[in-house]
Amino acid sequence: MKRCMLQVLEWVQRSIQFKSIKRETVKKQNSKHKAGICSRLLWAAMGAVQMTAAAWLFYDNILAVLLMSPWLYFYIKEKSRQYYSLKKHELTTQFKDAVTAVSFSLNAGYSVENAFVEALKELKLLYGQKAEIVREFSEIARRLQNNENIEEVLSSFASESGVSDIIYFSEVFQYAKRSGGDLVSIIRNTANTIRAKIELQEEIYTTISGKKMEQRIMGIMPFAMIAYLRLTSPEFISSVYGNAAGTAVMSVCLCVYLAADKMAKRIVNIEI
Repeated sequence: MKRCMLQVLEWVQRSIQFKSIKRETVKKQNSKHKAGICSRLLWAAMGAVQMTAAAWLFYDNILAVLLMSPWLYFYIKEKSRQYYSLKKHELTTQFKDAVTAVSFSLNAGYSVENAFVEALKELKLLYGQKAEIVREFSEIARRLQNNENIEEVLSSFASESGVSDIIYFSEVFQYAKRSGGDLVSIIRNTANTIRAKIELQEEIYTTISGKKMEQRIMGIMPFAMIAYLRLTSPEFISSVYGNAAGTAVMSVCLCVYLAADKMAKRIVNIEI
């Protein structure tokens, strides 16, 4: 009985520790790709302009912005999510070239540690000094020069990046290193797998880019149509302003528009 209780306590302790590590990793990922204050101020200004336009078009009353102000929080949150996804996609694309460079260096006869250092030189020529993958590989090279374990270095890089392909590469690399298998062949095959997945993802992005543009145009059309009516035939649409029934109708239309816009963005947002 006592032994069983000790096992239960040990399992609970490990579960709590795993959750704390996972929470800390998520915090690192969010802070790593967090948008700056300038970007957030820009998004707030863009949201304020859109709310002002919606208040004038749907209610003919600028004071309606005060009622729509909670929407600004969700708008900035959505923009932050898009910014985070964009940064992860850029890092994933850059990592594809980084893995290819590491694979080529290994084929040229370099050791694993030196292969990452040589890959850094190729990445500097390809992306420049300010690219995120160059900063990450510079940190990897620095830590390797300090005789740190390459498995721990890659694991740290993978957990902080939050990119599934980098995490996959790190786990495969650790397994290959510990099992003593053909490290060069395993890394080459892993690099080919990651490269094929990323190329498929880029192909999907290229295919649906036209649909995304159509979705943006369709999102602007309701505002454009109401603005056209207000500017060219104000008497035709004046009956929906200044009364409770018209306000209710326009509120329902605005809610339906926001729901349809949200659904359309989810449809064109394809991830693999």
